[in-house]
Amino acid sequence: MKYIYLILASFLLISCSTTNPVSYSFDTNIGILMHPKFKIYHNQDSLSKVFFQLSSDEVLYTRNNRNQPFKAALTIKYSVFQNNSKTLLDSGSLFIVDEYNSVKSQFIDTSFSFSFDLNQKGHIIFNLMDDNRSRNISKKLFIDKTDFTNKQFFIVKDSLGEPFYSDYFKSNQSIFISSLYHKDKPLYALINNYDFPLPFPPFSKVFLPSFPKSTSASKELIFDKNNSFKYTFPVEGFVYFQSDTLSSKGFPLFNFNKDYPYVKNISALIPPLRYITTREEYELMNSEPNPKKAVDKFWLSKASSNERARTLIRTYYSRVQLANELFTSHCEGWRTDRGLISIIFGPPNFVRNNKYQETWIYGNEHNSNTIRFIFEKMENPFSENDYVLKRNYAYKSPWYVAVESWRNGKVYWVQ
Repeated sequence: MKYIYLILASFLLISCSTTNPVSYSFDTNIGILMHPKFKIYHNQDSLSKVFFQLSSDEVLYTRNNRNQPFKAALTIKYSVFQNNSKTLLDSGSLFIVDEYNSVKSQFIDTSFSFSFDLNQKGHIIFNLMDDNRSRNISKKLFIDKTDFTNKQFFIVKDSLGEPFYSDYFKSNQSIFISSLYHKDKPLYALINNYDFPLPFPPFSKVFLPSFPKSTSASKELIFDKNNSFKYTFPVEGFVYFQSDTLSSKGFPLFNFNKDYPYVKNISALIPPLRYITTREEYELMNSEPNPKKAVDKFWLSKASSNERARTLIRTYYSRVQLANELFTSHCEGWRTDRGLISIIFGPPNFVRNNKYQETWIYGNEHNSNTIRFIFEKMENPFSENDYVLKRNYAYKSPWYVAVESWRNGKVYWVQ
């Protein structure tokens, strides 16, 4: 059973300082750090809606005695700011109590509205507190209420009317897309099956190709009287939804493989190994009739024991999965520049970000031996989550040190 208490601050027009929390976390310890999901949907001219979801395994449930149910207590505080401004437009607090006697729900979820006018841009900062554990996490989302083709003007739900919080789906999976701002306008679905190349090493200056155009004809989709339509995903690739096919604007939904972002499919095990294999090793693995056997053989050849091989496999593919969860853009997260660096070097010690770039810092922030990777945010017609590494020849030595560590049977971490 869930109880929700909402306290909304009055509409304020004051100046205050803001922070720039990174919108993701490298910490994957369940129960230690929370990984909340927030989804923004513009459903009114002066209001927008936030959908919230959190795994119940990531919060602490307590009770005073055996006769009482277990209870989790959460506090969500939010602050809404205008674009390029410290002006506070709206703020509020949401208190959630979730309880159970024998079986708890898989997720804690709710929704609430905040004030934000049409034709504005801005951002919202969330602070989520697990009150029983006194631990909190902050998250920042950008708000765009100027472009009616962007994803925030659409909500994707399942057959039960529950919102999806991710952008990746499975072949033949059916979804329902709704929008209150496209009542009399069709939407067009363009299927793309382009195989994007792997990123080059961080010291390479090789030019990457530009984004391709759609590889298929568009399909017209008509909203029904409930401002919604049903869509069933085709084979692997991604679908780009547009209201105007002559424009580059729209939003994508992805279908990489049935297990994504998890690395469970045997065919998904070999491609991420390209970062630490020679060309000959990689081609040999791809030619093997049994991919699982080829992968095991590779790791056993690098490790001195079965136990160390298991540790290498577990760590490497957990980093691949985390890259998929955090950095998916127009392609799988592990194929991106941030995926490349996070898999090989592990999580950075510090992350600094602004609206134009992210800086990953490995080592002591003020040490001359510290490695800094700078990722620049790209204008990408398919994603708002595309960052490209500023490559530098100085990365060549640390790159080979990291790769050789993996090839010598040792998980690489920057101390």
